[in-house]
Amino acid sequence: MNELWRKRLRAHLRGQMKYLRLVFNDHFVLVLIILFGALLYGYSQVLKSLTVSWWLVPLVGLALSFVGQLGGLASLAEPADATFLLPQTQAYSRYLFKARRYSLWLPATILVFATLAAWPLIGVVHHTDWTQLVTLGVAVLVFKDLELWLRLLRLYRQPQIARWGRLALWGGEWVAIMLGLWWHPAITMALALAVNLLFRWHLTTWFTPAKLDWLGMIAQEDHRMSRIYRFYNLFTDVPGLSSGVSRRRWLDPLAKLVRRRPGRLWDFLYVRGFLRRTEWSGLTLRLALIGAVVEALASQWWLAAILAAVVVYLIGFQLLPFYLVYDEIVFSQLYPNQSRLPAFRRLVARVLGGVSVVLAAGALVANWVTALVVLGVAGGVSLAFCVWYLPWRLTPRQA
Repeated sequence: MNELWRKRLRAHLRGQMKYLRLVFNDHFVLVLIILFGALLYGYSQVLKSLTVSWWLVPLVGLALSFVGQLGGLASLAEPADATFLLPQTQAYSRYLFKARRYSLWLPATILVFATLAAWPLIGVVHHTDWTQLVTLGVAVLVFKDLELWLRLLRLYRQPQIARWGRLALWGGEWVAIMLGLWWHPAITMALALAVNLLFRWHLTTWFTPAKLDWLGMIAQEDHRMSRIYRFYNLFTDVPGLSSGVSRRRWLDPLAKLVRRRPGRLWDFLYVRGFLRRTEWSGLTLRLALIGAVVEALASQWWLAAILAAVVVYLIGFQLLPFYLVYDEIVFSQLYPNQSRLPAFRRLVARVLGGVSVVLAAGALVANWVTALVVLGVAGGVSLAFCVWYLPWRLTPRQA
């Protein structure tokens, strides 16, 4: 089992690195750097205006406990395991123990950065030195270790213990963090170790290797990898990935704005494809809402304008692969190809126009002048993107 885990881990890491090199290209890294700098600047401005309030400690505790719930169990299980490894169900637990330890690395990294980010906010309440910060960070890592044990226990047909245990753990972690911030993080550490050790003491009574839910474990891993590959598919083609389609009746009024006419066949396809394909419409909605929140936090008009330009360009850039989404459907080759690019350009213009309005609404929290600047800059970038950049990128791709 140890050798099987090492082989699968090496293959998994090679596959992830192949896609990560394509995801973190020059454009995306530049956008991330600008957004990260803007968030740091906005965060520093918020900290300067904060005063000691009763809600700060519960808010920090809720944020850290929520981050502690992120990150699932990466079992790297394959469909063939349910058949060929079924006789070794008892020994397979060693494989899953290694998978649980591997699954802790990414959440632990996120928790470390989240704790560091919360340090200035905690300093508003009372002075905290680096030893207290380290104690708090280790405590939330111990809670995350216990949360992964509960996720693993769910694979062994203990759904009630896992579900209610995770809910109780979330609430208990929130209370423990608040107690540590009010008095001393050593309280959080003591509570985390006590709960973890108590759970491990009772683990032998709940853990039954023979009750491993093979099909449930494989389905869970397949769902986890599908989410990752759908994200990669926004940047490059992922072989064998099936995208999700949802029938959204409440969006029918928007879809009916484009009628089925001989000259607008591609408009009809692109509009309905965008509204029904969850990976495209969902991504656009999430980025637009995040951009609106960032605009609301931006205190300077020029910073809000730069952020609006970056968000609009980022959303438009992520929509470019949608141009080729119907290439694998053979009947689409019968449609008039000369109307395809104008139809896609009209779709992107509508989407970016809506995003510009959402960003301006977020900037309206600051003042109406900033909102007008954001609307003008976002509209200008949308126009330039659709008129010049989009045809330049997609014209060589036409048949």
